Amino acid sequence: MSVPAADRPAPERAAVMVAAGAIFILALAWRLLTFTGFTNDHYAHYALAQQMMLGDRPIRDFTDPGWPLTYALSAAAWWLAGSAMWVEWLLSSGALAAGALLTVVVAARLSGSVWIAVFVAALELISYPRTYAYPKIFVYALGAWVMVTMASRLSARRVVFMAGIVAMAFLLRHDHGLYLGIAAAVCVAVASRSDGARAAFVRAATLTATTALWLLPWMLFVTANGGLSAYFDRAIEYAQAEANASNLRSLPRFARLPDMPLLGLERPNRPLAQVTWKPALSDSERSALERRYGLEFVRDGDEARWYYAHDSSEATLDALSRDPQVEGTGNLGRVHRPIWREVAASLSPLRLAPALHSAANADAWLFWLFWGLPLVCGLVAAWRAVHGLERWPGELAVIAAICVTAAMVNAGFLRDALRTRLADAIVPAVLLGAWGLGLCWTERWRSRALQCGVALITVAACIASYAAVRQIGEWPERTEVAGIGDGPRGVLARAREVSLLLALPHRQNVVPPSRVSGALMPFFKYLDRCTSESERIIVTGEFPDVPVMAGRRFASDGVVLGAWYSSASHQDQTVEMLRTRRPLFVAYMSAGAFRSRFPLIETFVSGEYRSMTDVQVDGDATVPILVDRTRMPLGTDAETGWPCFKPAT
Repeated sequence: MSVPAADRPAPERAAVMVAAGAIFILALAWRLLTFTGFTNDHYAHYALAQQMMLGDRPIRDFTDPGWPLTYALSAAAWWLAGSAMWVEWLLSSGALAAGALLTVVVAARLSGSVWIAVFVAALELISYPRTYAYPKIFVYALGAWVMVTMASRLSARRVVFMAGIVAMAFLLRHDHGLYLGIAAAVCVAVASRSDGARAAFVRAATLTATTALWLLPWMLFVTANGGLSAYFDRAIEYAQAEANASNLRSLPRFARLPDMPLLGLERPNRPLAQVTWKPALSDSERSALERRYGLEFVRDGDEARWYYAHDSSEATLDALSRDPQVEGTGNLGRVHRPIWREVAASLSPLRLAPALHSAANADAWLFWLFWGLPLVCGLVAAWRAVHGLERWPGELAVIAAICVTAAMVNAGFLRDALRTRLADAIVPAVLLGAWGLGLCWTERWRSRALQCGVALITVAACIASYAAVRQIGEWPERTEVAGIGDGPRGVLARAREVSLLLALPHRQNVVPPSRVSGALMPFFKYLDRCTSESERIIVTGEFPDVPVMAGRRFASDGVVLGAWYSSASHQDQTVEMLRTRRPLFVAYMSAGAFRSRFPLIETFVSGEYRSMTDVQVDGDATVPILVDRTRMPLGTDAETGWPCFKPAT
């Protein structure tokens, strides 16, 4: 198939380092410009960090769902630098940027091309992994880099270092350690194939034993604070509950959009124009004006209509803004762009096959691509192993390990909602893609015609992948948020805006993590005025941001009493815990699901708590706030009329 290339030089180290450094800086800048606050899911681990900061001990005082190092890092950052949002942002975004840097380094080695490495790392950035998913990016990029180093020259020291990375991954989240540990064992075994089965077994056993030694202090801590058996019992329950709640209900399918051509071109991508017409204008008159100015209606805004402008010439847009029937316009400056941008938009390959341009097709393409890559690359690697085609020592061992990683990551991460999960599994996929592209584009095959044919297929696959990643990463919306369309001034203005946001504490009403925590802001301020910091709160819905915004410890065994954060099978123990350290308040949400999953805790709450107030959320939705019946207030809050539980100051 290809000419042996064992002596082919690797990309120059300096070029790789420059590219990796540039990607790191670009990733940090991109995450800064597009930051719009943490989602409520980010607070699932941050609430555990707060629990530690307020004096509770993991495992003894609350259930660890299997992320000890993740929340410990957040707690350490909080302790060192404070609780402003920039601290947690720097931790998560820095790890995501470091993952992109390592992706470039590994992809350059696998592909033999810096350009391919930059391309696949760009796909990783555009996919836009969520901030709390940073371990899923960093761990697998770091693990791949260490496996490349280890497989190129096996030694006991490198195996021990690999074991340390596996242990770290395990502590960040236990399934990361499991997946990376199995992949590392495969890497060691395949890299040892020329030394015989005995050497492979000894090295794999060394990897396993030293991983256990790295984890020994953690195991002793768990043993002293509740026991390993009880710990893993609850961790497995958590994992099963999460899987049951988020398993894919059906496999994604491709679908053709109605009334759109399969063989044709979509209109050039162009910013939308905003037009506010005079109120007295009739529908027929407005339609005539829309035809005159080449406006295609897209959607209604609050007061204006949004249009695609087929004629983006300066003269037409100026005439539109001056038309006496137009009350106001917006975004016209962005619609009229330099000629090179219009040419680029017109020639973009993303215009092809408009009947396939849908979010569902993007999901389907990436899902099947992620599953297809380990299968195809595994078969190609096996063929090359049989024919002795290895470009550098350990190449095929690393590819075998990444194929195994990809399969496990796909099985574990690709769940509902699929669109938000695809970015979680992207690192093994882009690394395998880089290796495959390198074989097609940087090697010289014996059959040049076959190579050209396969290269054309890979070009089409890259275009489709870029289009799909843009879709799941909401690229157009994020570039809009980043101010890129407004040029350097817009970007600088956005950077200043985000910097001010990041300087705020997590409890802020600019971009609250959820509609519930936004509505509960007056309640949180009341807690500051009328309760001590030592009080606890129960939250009965999927809103882990609420304890953090409240600045109070959660009282249940897990962050919230929801679908999977707390133990349902051990709720009798949770009730005993609640009796011994009674929470002052219950934020009573998702009542039906709570009663169904936690009947014993529901009985305790209904018997021991009374209604204090109902907080309006959206429309008719409310969050009932319950208060402990046995606690006697020391006064009344002047602002709300609610009972106060600490002396007035």
